[in-house]
Amino acid sequence: MMKKAELEKILKDCLILAEETGKLLLKYQEKVGDLKITTKHAQGVVSTADYQAEKKIISFLKKKYPQSDFLAEESVYLEHHGKIQSYKNYLDKDWLWIIDPLDGTNNFLNGLSYYAVSIALCVQGEVVLGLIHRPSSGEYFYALQNQPTQFLKNLSSRRKSLDSQTNAKKLKDCLFATGFITEKGYVDEQEFELFKEMMRNSRGLRRMGSACLDLSYVARGSFDGFWERGLPPWDIAAAQLICKNAGVKVTNYEGRDFAIADKGIVAARSPVHGKLFRTLQHSLS
Repeated sequence: MMKKAELEKILKDCLILAEETGKLLLKYQEKVGDLKITTKHAQGVVSTADYQAEKKIISFLKKKYPQSDFLAEESVYLEHHGKIQSYKNYLDKDWLWIIDPLDGTNNFLNGLSYYAVSIALCVQGEVVLGLIHRPSSGEYFYALQNQPTQFLKNLSSRRKSLDSQTNAKKLKDCLFATGFITEKGYVDEQEFELFKEMMRNSRGLRRMGSACLDLSYVARGSFDGFWERGLPPWDIAAAQLICKNAGVKVTNYEGRDFAIADKGIVAARSPVHGKLFRTLQHSLS
């Protein structure tokens, strides 16, 4: 287990890094029409902004922490020619940074503000630091190992611990967020059936386009829950810790405690999690 003082020092570096990366993304979004955009087979689109943001993050962390290995979305995709299942080979590294430089690229390229920078540190297989930054609003969500999740409106504001209370809402009064699994260009029809079932059983659903932000807002209480299958570690490594340390129950689709190699995630405070999980299981059975 890492010492609290050591983690706090690393966090300070990461907050500065996230702020600088966010500023870079905001500048790129101002001239989004000039960006080079390419398609990753069955994985959506990628732009110059994604690559440059990732390059900035890795360069900074390599200098600060030369013992590091990296599991970063764009680098892994290029290195393994789109076969991102190979990420599992990284997860047993002693000191691993798991990075999504721009989660919500489609939103970003269309001028929408719902995108984020995600940075997680995994030490000997355990996520010990998770940080999500939304550049457009200046918001930061972060969590350290065995410490309550914190929220900042901006870096100069006073930090606020996110509430770990239970959520006693009925399912029909809940607002959820989700995404759809896409593998090799094929969309699982079960996802649409589940979406319709949840529409009938909740106050509303949102498909916002950034899993790490969706989960962060579950931690904050803006969403009552989130589920999605097929997410890679860089989308959820930081956010799942942020949720857990805010008192959110986070499991896989089998109901076990979530691990970053799992293929599905279900997140909500109790007892809403149980109600959400049972509805998902019924719909997918």
